[in-house]
Amino acid sequence: MGGYDTGAGGNSIMSKIRLAGAAMGVLCLLGTAAAAQTTPPADAAAPPAPQAPTPAAAPDFVPKNTPIVIEISETVSAETAKRDDWFSLKLFEPVKLNGVVVIPAGTPGKGQVVDAAKPGMSGKPGKLVLAARYLEFNGKQIPIHALKMGLKAEDRSGAAVGASIFVGVFALAVKGGEMEVQPGSLGAAKLGVDFVPDANAATSPQAPAEAAPGPEAAATSSSASSASATSSSN
Repeated sequence: MGGYDTGAGGNSIMSKIRLAGAAMGVLCLLGTAAAAQTTPPADAAAPPAPQAPTPAAAPDFVPKNTPIVIEISETVSAETAKRDDWFSLKLFEPVKLNGVVVIPAGTPGKGQVVDAAKPGMSGKPGKLVLAARYLEFNGKQIPIHALKMGLKAEDRSGAAVGASIFVGVFALAVKGGEMEVQPGSLGAAKLGVDFVPDANAATSPQAPAEAAPGPEAAATSSSASSASATSSSN
């Protein structure tokens, strides 16, 4: 009878079919694994966006050695000055922090005569050595130093004036005449410490003061007052 051959030939064909099926299964598994490795997971987190740099905080103090401009308030003369004498000065330009005035112009201060000598009869030069010491603001002394000046320092006899800077003081020397630093002379100096302003002490730039009424305005006001008084008496 005819039928399915299950002999040696049939077994061989079946084995080949089974091997081919197993091979196909392995290839399918390998393909799935490769796809899993190359395809990123759907829920993978995106890389963080780059952050903008944080802006630097504004300084809350005026640093040491900040340049300032001072004005001498009185005459300092080699003829009369003595070592360790004090003289008056004031801040010529305001000190600002972040655009806000923290030490206003006109703040008073003191300087000191480091050395002084009159010119000698035999041609020995006189000398005047000055130092800036401090500003006085809100009941506190703010050290200042490194004085450089001479915009109006002069020898009244017309002789040449020599100037030098050393150890943070200003020295003048002249032969044969009287040398002095006049009121209104301007000089450069520096803050001697870091200045931290009080929270309530900062001031905005000063508004110009209102001008006082002139003589004509005062006279007009006086006439108006007299007229008002006359009207009241009638």
